[in-house]
Amino acid sequence: MFRKFLQYCKREKLIEKDDYVLAGVSGGADSVCMLQLLVMLQKEVEFSLKVIHVEHGIRGEESIQDAVFVEQLCKNLHVPVQVYRVRAIDYAREKKLGLEEAARILRYDCYREAAKEVAGSKVKVALAHHADDNAETVLFQMVRGSGIAGMSGIRPKRELVPSVEVVRPLLTVTRKQIEEYLEKEGLSYCVDSTNTDVTYSRNKIRRHILPMLEEVNVQAVMHINQSAMLLRELDDYIKGQVDNAAVDVLKEQKAGFLILEEKWKLLPEFLKKEMLHYAIGKVAGSRKDVGLEHVELLAGLMELQVGRSISLPYEIRAKRVYEGVLLERRKEAEAFVSQESFFLDLEEQELDDRLQKGDVIIEVPKARMSFSLLEYDDENAEISKNTYTKCFDYDKIKGGFQVRTRQAGDYLIVDDDGHRKRLKEYFINEKIPSDKRDRILLLTRRDKVLWVIGGRISADVKVDGNTRKILKVQIVGGDYYEN
Repeated sequence: MFRKFLQYCKREKLIEKDDYVLAGVSGGADSVCMLQLLVMLQKEVEFSLKVIHVEHGIRGEESIQDAVFVEQLCKNLHVPVQVYRVRAIDYAREKKLGLEEAARILRYDCYREAAKEVAGSKVKVALAHHADDNAETVLFQMVRGSGIAGMSGIRPKRELVPSVEVVRPLLTVTRKQIEEYLEKEGLSYCVDSTNTDVTYSRNKIRRHILPMLEEVNVQAVMHINQSAMLLRELDDYIKGQVDNAAVDVLKEQKAGFLILEEKWKLLPEFLKKEMLHYAIGKVAGSRKDVGLEHVELLAGLMELQVGRSISLPYEIRAKRVYEGVLLERRKEAEAFVSQESFFLDLEEQELDDRLQKGDVIIEVPKARMSFSLLEYDDENAEISKNTYTKCFDYDKIKGGFQVRTRQAGDYLIVDDDGHRKRLKEYFINEKIPSDKRDRILLLTRRDKVLWVIGGRISADVKVDGNTRKILKVQIVGGDYYEN
């Protein structure tokens, strides 16, 4: 057992010289076995070792006795131990989570906290997942409809936080081998009574499904692990392809990402869904709970008309836009819109007074707007042909103006006869993506749009032969630069 353990740790570079290993020990057979092997490994590799035990407050006195057992075990092995006590039941109720998930979140919080206390070392959090756990994970992910990443099972190591890795040195060992080793060495361990509760999905797989598969093939667990390893290699390759393609397919937005339809459709079929899964994960910050059904919904949205939307996990809204599909976290998108909804409101007299003293300058997100009062001449009149600098007949702007984003009822004057066009209609005709419409700055007077910044101005405020004073408006910064 130890030689196999040692070879696996070396091959996967799980525990190396000068590492600081925090071993998650529950007191169960798996973690007791891992701790015993880690103590033996210290004779081969120089590293620091400390045990972390998390008492979840789930099983009452039994849970407390497990903590006492782990403390005594560590005392016998001369290994320092730190016990964390959390209340998983209360946390699950508060966050509306399943008890298993709540306990897992709190447990990993404790690992992060313990890692913070270790300064100047490369920290490894060693967990006792073994080959049967990996097989259970693969089966669990399959029935949930996970993709290749889910079915590739538990990885030997992963980053927990920067400079801290979770490592799993027992992944090549079966539960049966662990129990045989403990019996041979005369080592005792705790038995968690919840492991027999088949209301938990994993316990159903552990106690019913895996034993039935082993009746079909006694090597079922190891064969599932071998398949998971092959899928993991394939998943690594696909991730590399997706990372490369994402540079062209995904366009970062202020509250999410835009999946560009034309670029996405050029991908090979096997990469299309992987790209969508990747995009959801980028916006959510996690791919957990994102299944094939969500990816297929997103792919279907790409075929629908502009304006349609769907909801995805992590409060993500996917919306069909002209260029493809926009993925946004709802709260971030709403916060962005409310943040930019209003910037400046100047009444006519106040505006006159300030312009007489010189240019009026205001700050808008990532840019500045300046307002200048000029005498009319032909050269100034030509300025209005620029994209981000416009001239207006100042005498036609009565009652002051505002700089803001759109509101219900906004309209433009589109010709010299005073015909109106709703701002929404203008956006549609110009094929401006719906996700951008709430963010486009406007120069307005009440509900009349004087200038869609970056676009057209209302016909009734243009400079003409009768103009005496010109209001020159310019925006510079961010994306607002003349070509």
